[in-house]
Amino acid sequence: MSVKIKFFYSLIIFSALMLLSGYLFFSTVLKDYFLPVFYLLVFYFMLLTLSGRLVLMKSNPDKPGDFNTRYFLVRWMKVIMHLLFIVGYLLTDRENIPAFIITFLSCYIIYSVFDISTLSIYLKKK
Repeated sequence: MSVKIKFFYSLIIFSALMLLSGYLFFSTVLKDYFLPVFYLLVFYFMLLTLSGRLVLMKSNPDKPGDFNTRYFLVRWMKVIMHLLFIVGYLLTDRENIPAFIITFLSCYIIYSVFDISTLSIYLKKK
């Protein structure tokens, strides 16, 4: 099985676990703080992680500078996308700002850990 397909499957499984844990968490512990945008956030982070990884996998393994350039380009594009997403949401829903920020940061941290750990596994194999 190719590396891209393995990563895609692991990302799908990870996102499904995120959705399930989010559903369980928001339906029991934090009922009052549930945001319907949570499901959109998981989908957003999943797409952003997948697209960033596909860009990184196209780098030339013989040129470390090519990978580094693409890595930093992907990171900056993610930061810009995150800022646009946050500003867009905050302009439309001013009532749930604290809950949104906490939910967004939680998803950001969890997906960043997933992305970096799977990237380090990918790089060790090369």
